[in-house]
Amino acid sequence: MNDKVKGLVVGLTIGSLLTGVTAFAASGVNINVVAKKLSIFVDGTKKTATDGFIYKGTTYVPVKSIGTAIGKQVGLYGDGLYIGKQPTAKVSAAQAVQIVKNKYGPFSSVYTVEVDTETPTTYTIHVYEIVIDNQTTGEGHTATFNWYDVDKTTGAVTKMFDF
Repeated sequence: MNDKVKGLVVGLTIGSLLTGVTAFAASGVNINVVAKKLSIFVDGTKKTATDGFIYKGTTYVPVKSIGTAIGKQVGLYGDGLYIGKQPTAKVSAAQAVQIVKNKYGPFSSVYTVEVDTETPTTYTIHVYEIVIDNQTTGEGHTATFNWYDVDKTTGAVTKMFDF
């Protein structure tokens, strides 16, 4: 009989952990939410399933899952969440480099200013110089001046490091 009671207690504990979750908010306030696997239906037809949670009678699910269910692309651009038609890039890679040069330059001729990486919403501009440590072998290293993110739609620049 003891094994049945232990099994019951373990089962109830695991069940509680899976269905009831306590989240700790940034303000240090405990909130009780219920985590659930939810099916998403559009016009009565099941489109997808996702993990969500319920808090104070409101159901929260990832917006990406809703976009997938209705067949729309979802994107976050700056402070805007777009579902469906996405903003088009108004700033080219070359323009992004020029924006950084205009805002933070002029850079010495020893610096290279180029697009390092690109996401759907930003260009990351790397400003650096190559420092030769050994004149005989030509070995050296890269010395980074800074990195900048340039928003493709607005041209707004964000410095990664503030010296």
